[in-house]
Amino acid sequence: MSETPPPPPPTMTGAIFSSTSSSGVCFNPELPTPSMSAPSKVAPGLFPGSVLVRVHAAGANPVDAKYIIGDKLPESWMSFSARRVSGHTPGFDFSGVVVNAPPGCGYEAGDEVYGLACDPAKMAMRTLRGSFAEYCCPPLNQIFKKPISLSHVEAAALPLVGTTCVQAFEEHGLKEGHRVLIIGASGGVGHVATQVASLQGAKVVGVCSGRNEEFVKEMGAEKVISYGEGDVFEKIKKEAESGGKFDIVLDCVNSADSRDQKASYLSQLLGPLKDSVINTESGSDGHNYVVLGGRSSEWTTAALKRFTGVNMFKSNFELFWIKMPSCQSALKTLGQLADEKGLKPKVDLEMDFDEESCRKAFDTLRGRRTAGKIVLKVVKSQSK
Repeated sequence: MSETPPPPPPTMTGAIFSSTSSSGVCFNPELPTPSMSAPSKVAPGLFPGSVLVRVHAAGANPVDAKYIIGDKLPESWMSFSARRVSGHTPGFDFSGVVVNAPPGCGYEAGDEVYGLACDPAKMAMRTLRGSFAEYCCPPLNQIFKKPISLSHVEAAALPLVGTTCVQAFEEHGLKEGHRVLIIGASGGVGHVATQVASLQGAKVVGVCSGRNEEFVKEMGAEKVISYGEGDVFEKIKKEAESGGKFDIVLDCVNSADSRDQKASYLSQLLGPLKDSVINTESGSDGHNYVVLGGRSSEWTTAALKRFTGVNMFKSNFELFWIKMPSCQSALKTLGQLADEKGLKPKVDLEMDFDEESCRKAFDTLRGRRTAGKIVLKVVKSQSK
């Protein structure tokens, strides 16, 4: 437990989305400090209550730079997305210290916690106040005790990507000994997915650029395939022939972005190479080529599954949508992997908490050349 933070001031400094800013974000030094809420006795699952947290570090993700909803709409609609979220505070990932908590909730002032600062599904009902601020008020079912082995900066790099990996692998039946192909294995999600899968006993093959091969091996991949030298699809085919077909493919590259469409992993690996690369035998997962982004129509199908349980995706394919509410179990799993097995996200860029750094973070994410994560250090003087 950390020293109990002082009572918060009535206003705080935080970032807000701005459709008129060149990078889509600006700072407001007088945002109202959020206030916690107690769990509802009538519907605790729907209204889980919240805690007030002094943010020590905030992780930046592509979904922030794409205005929360921009990755789910046609690329040409990005300006609409910017206008839609203008005034909301960006940021989901955070690590910090509890300032105030409802009695009996399991947390108290001084506890170090990490998690996801808000639920984007609530954006239609109220202004989101994310983690790019001095304080946040995360739902109780979206936080957990910070891993002891990680600093606040490291912990803030983990919640969104880590929860995505844990939930996706659980949903698609990852088992010890499974062969897993991770496309984009050096990126924010990919390098954590490589660790999570390998630490749970899977045999991971990562696909990345040649300059990141050693990094991906350090993350736990048994083999690494470089897409920059020779025919990457022929390499994947040969790896499947020599080592066995892949039980799960986690494609961290696929999206509606025109740059990603050129890579054509999905069309090749579920097209002419499907029978050579993907395990389609009886007993295998029926939707084992998993993507984390895609066209608007695919997001609609993912929403149908998420809210009704009905899976309308075609055989061997699925777009996975993270479930932020009730992600505590995933955060707990990540904490155990960190403290007991050495899981650690790679922080590629650690930035100060100011307007210039937020803009740089967004621009860097849009350039897509980071190996690991970007984290804003909200409290400058920190310890584990």
